[in-house]
Amino acid sequence: MLAHIISQKLLSQSDLKNVMFGLCRLNAWEIREQVRENRTVVFTLPGQNCTANLLPPLQAAFPCERHIFIYDGCIDSTARGMRLLRVNSHIQNMTNYDNCTPRKVSTRNPISQLSSVSNIAELLSSLQYHQAGIVECWLSSVDAFLQLKHTEKKTSYTPFVCRLGFLLSQVGKLGNGKVDQSDLALTNILQYITGSKSRALKSGVLDKAREILNEIRDIDKNEGERYRGIISESEMEVIEACAFSHKGILIENKTLMDTVQPQVEWSLKAAKKLTSCACCMPGQGDDEEDEDDDSIGKLEKKSSIEELSEKMSKSASKAPIYLDGKSTFAFDPTRFS
Repeated sequence: MLAHIISQKLLSQSDLKNVMFGLCRLNAWEIREQVRENRTVVFTLPGQNCTANLLPPLQAAFPCERHIFIYDGCIDSTARGMRLLRVNSHIQNMTNYDNCTPRKVSTRNPISQLSSVSNIAELLSSLQYHQAGIVECWLSSVDAFLQLKHTEKKTSYTPFVCRLGFLLSQVGKLGNGKVDQSDLALTNILQYITGSKSRALKSGVLDKAREILNEIRDIDKNEGERYRGIISESEMEVIEACAFSHKGILIENKTLMDTVQPQVEWSLKAAKKLTSCACCMPGQGDDEEDEDDDSIGKLEKKSSIEELSEKMSKSASKAPIYLDGKSTFAFDPTRFS
């Protein structure tokens, strides 16, 4: 409901920030007896259709809290959304159907139209109705993430970026490596959530998380096998074209910037000096090393500017650099080599 209100622009940014802050605090107060001695409460967004509306005000209201952005490829997300629709269609008469409805709706019904891709309507017209909705939801969600990351210095948006394939034991796909890294990925994200990167997790926390993740993984795997081929090859090509249409997405299953690689010494920030091409996996860098690199880069830049300034001042005393622009170049290119 709040996402719909935001889409209608009924609240000012300051009011929206206060509403977001107040709702989260009320929710945390409601479960205070369940939390007990633990100090961490995790809030999850309802689904990918409301990410574009809720993510910016959530970051504005809680700029210093820990944020997580978990994503999957557009084709995999679309297939999962279509499977969800099929599963829900079989249990409409069951008592727990109402519990499935919100997730079903939030997967495929865009709240706000994607504006960063001008021809998105034309591209989506080749897909089925439900597929088109899921793809646009995915695109709007990733678009909101990219916009916040591009204004990171202003918004302080530095989330734990996790690829879902890491947690679901997917291997051999772009970004998921050649070995099962799910346990390490789960450990990393729990370390971030609980703020225990430098110390061991509480007894039983990791075991309970493994148990829950295994259940989710089995359900996802069984549904995938049951509805294998739910998206045809021609539809996959259209979905890829839709993902390509976004200027910030180089390929359909591209690992998003600053994706945390599962490893013992993980980092929220990817290495700034990349030696691979844009479609390859970015390496991981340490925050402190990145800061050192920035300092060195600034010194080198300053030194280069001073050196260039000295050269220009010396050459200026010898001969004029700028020439008659009517008969030849307005400046002599050889003097700037």
